[in-house]
Amino acid sequence: MSKEGKLVILNETFKKEGSPEDIEGLTIMVDGVIKQAFDKIKYDREYTSYNEVLRDVIFEGVSGIIKNS
Repeated sequence: MSKEGKLVILNETFKKEGSPEDIEGLTIMVDGVIKQAFDKIKYDREYTSYNEVLRDVIFEGVSGIIKNS
């Protein structure tokens, strides 16, 4: 991924165990500008992994979108 602000997300579909429901799985490439932003958040909030960063980015982003709707 280049430093042009692109974000690469890979999609895959999985079967939910014990259910006919399909679940969509996402793989996010943490590179370039996204890596720089994640590294800053990780350092500032003293996280130990990108998983923690992504969790809060998603929850805080969703909360902000809902709040502004």
